[in-house]
Amino acid sequence: MSVSKNILENASRVFGGLRRQAWRKPATRPAHNPANPCQDLAGSHLGGPVAMRADFNMAVSAHRAAVSEFHNWWARRIFAILGAAALCACSAMKLGYQQGDHLAYWWIDNYVDVTTAQEPLTREAIARFFAWHRKAQLPEIAALLQQAKTDVRQPVTPATVEHFQDASEQLARKSFEQAMPDLADLLLTLTPEQIGRMEKKFAEGNAKYRKKFLNPNPAEREQARYDKVMDYARLVYGNFSSDQEMAIRARMGPVVQNTDARYAERVARQQEWLRMVRYVQATQPPKAQVIDLLRRFREYWQNPPAKHAASHEANLNAGIALTVAIANMTTPQQKAHAQDRFQKWIDDTHALIREKANAPVQSAATKREN
Repeated sequence: MSVSKNILENASRVFGGLRRQAWRKPATRPAHNPANPCQDLAGSHLGGPVAMRADFNMAVSAHRAAVSEFHNWWARRIFAILGAAALCACSAMKLGYQQGDHLAYWWIDNYVDVTTAQEPLTREAIARFFAWHRKAQLPEIAALLQQAKTDVRQPVTPATVEHFQDASEQLARKSFEQAMPDLADLLLTLTPEQIGRMEKKFAEGNAKYRKKFLNPNPAEREQARYDKVMDYARLVYGNFSSDQEMAIRARMGPVVQNTDARYAERVARQQEWLRMVRYVQATQPPKAQVIDLLRRFREYWQNPPAKHAASHEANLNAGIALTVAIANMTTPQQKAHAQDRFQKWIDDTHALIREKANAPVQSAATKREN
């Protein structure tokens, strides 16, 4: 599922084009959690903006199943949902992107309980972001997919995987740059109650993560990670033989061993984010300063402090090694399956480029005014 997620993963730089003066702090309405058809499908992926680890990256994950650590944090949540849809079918992935603006709003509202006055501005900003992404990034994604389709028939090296990882990270950085001014506008309007809600969502996601990936039983812990890796590997390459599955399981050790360190890094990022958001809420600094804080947070994510740097690097290297091992044990038939899968994603991406971006959905309040 590598590919689909990054077609989608970088698509959700959720905010684009809000003007700060348009954001106000009206009285909040009662919390609500709109029903969403993707919620059950996404399952435990709904952990929190900085909570979810991307174990696969679009073009990268054609060759890797458990690696990428740096992606835009807003996008990860939205496209974890879309990624789950992609595991079902290519058409579901395409539909997920087409409905991405609705899913993005649903997720943001779930985390901060968007106020009635913020709702139309938020929806419009999301629609503008997707219009930008469709025009600016989908063509780059299509080109990466085309390259992956060619490379997948060849022996895979760590350098191959790192190339796609770097390209994916560049897309994520561009998306985050696009979103930062508007994300700053939103942060300047958050209330203590909204921040508390966000912290609670982080805690809920962490509890799910611990239950699934930090099981006290070593065998259960390994099985959870193995299942996740194989979901993505099968999506790209199709079915694996029993001998291949045994060989993959035998190589899982370094990935599983890094789980505790990965979780510690995850929690540290969340705490860093909450410190920043609370500082902005309490001091109301100029927008330019908030953008600088967001840029520093992005660098913190990509280049964690020394106490997490070694485990971060070990985690990336373990994922790359596993990805290379899986790719190079595949048969000609499995490689052909991967090429076919990539071509379907390429076709979907070109179809999405040709489509007209969705108009923003009107809020109930706006409809009443009209």
